[in-house]
Amino acid sequence: MKFLTPLPFLLLATTLSAQITVTNATFPAAGDTLKMVYATNPEIAISVYTPPGGGQTWDLSGLQAGVTENIIFKPADQGSVGAQVPGAELFAVLSPNTETYYNVTPTKFELQAYYGIVPYDIVANHVFDYQPPYTERYAPLNFFDIHAASSSIIEQFVPSAFSPLLMINLAALTNNAQIDSMRYRVALNQVDVVDAYGSMSIPGGIYDVLREKRTQYRATRIDAKTLLGWLDITDIAVQAGFNGLGVDTITAFHFYNDVAKEPIAIVTFNNFLNAVTQVAFKNNTIVSGTSDIDALDRSITISPNPAGDEASISFKDFVTGPYRLMMLDAQGQIVLESTIQISDNTIEQLNLSRLLPGMYVITVYDQHQRMMCRGKVVKAGR
Repeated sequence: MKFLTPLPFLLLATTLSAQITVTNATFPAAGDTLKMVYATNPEIAISVYTPPGGGQTWDLSGLQAGVTENIIFKPADQGSVGAQVPGAELFAVLSPNTETYYNVTPTKFELQAYYGIVPYDIVANHVFDYQPPYTERYAPLNFFDIHAASSSIIEQFVPSAFSPLLMINLAALTNNAQIDSMRYRVALNQVDVVDAYGSMSIPGGIYDVLREKRTQYRATRIDAKTLLGWLDITDIAVQAGFNGLGVDTITAFHFYNDVAKEPIAIVTFNNFLNAVTQVAFKNNTIVSGTSDIDALDRSITISPNPAGDEASISFKDFVTGPYRLMMLDAQGQIVLESTIQISDNTIEQLNLSRLLPGMYVITVYDQHQRMMCRGKVVKAGR
């Protein structure tokens, strides 16, 4: 006796197990706004670390929304330093004083340059060029694809580009050695493996996805040019309070859909792959309108930056009213949250005495939970 399976069920089974191809139609383009949100309960995403293979189901529908991020892409020549990044097609504003520039080819979406200060310890914005450009996405992307790439940054500065406190500390540790110049050296090596496909549920949607396991090896060194030539002073600089130096391995699972331009989710693990440190996912639940674009006209200024135990934050072009200020550490954990009354040119004092040295992100929301602007502050070491 033969048992016939109704056609709708056959179609459903085929849909659930079908693998997709992600094309370059998902690459960001000028005019796009990619809307992401950071989870306040990233630990539940440990479930995405499954063996390789197809036809899988990952349920992240229980993620709780925290800080939102709207990344707006515009033509590169509209950026404040677009003329300094030849060949770039797009730029995005990450905060009022931080921009990223991209090169787009039929097969790659590449980060070509970064304009800002964080995570570096310089006191004024600078253009950091990636040589060759750092590949953020590949197309077409299919199950079993493997990509390996390398990039580097080498940028030279005069000592006055760094905060006086750091240079005083460095002088004390080097017996007042005469330093003519300093330079950052960043080496990036990355391996991307598309090792699984299936269905992913997040708040507000269910998507067919490819899972790309991205392993990035990053080494950040700093050199000083003395009478003896260029010397690697990374270990001494760490003692002096310089941030972001050393060697690190970052493993993250990127989940891509063949229609959405945002990654459906990016789940970042610790070095032991036994705990999730951050989850960013496609923002389906918080509708963002033109106010997100207009918010770029508002700004916050943090000084000094890098800061010691205290810093001042000033607000420009804000409508008078109550706002929520949130500060997150590099792992996406909330370390400070408060409600403040802001009018134009308001200045607030930040107490950083209980924070460890490192980079922190400050985000300001209005009473409707819309992100007004973002900024970054570095807590200097002692």
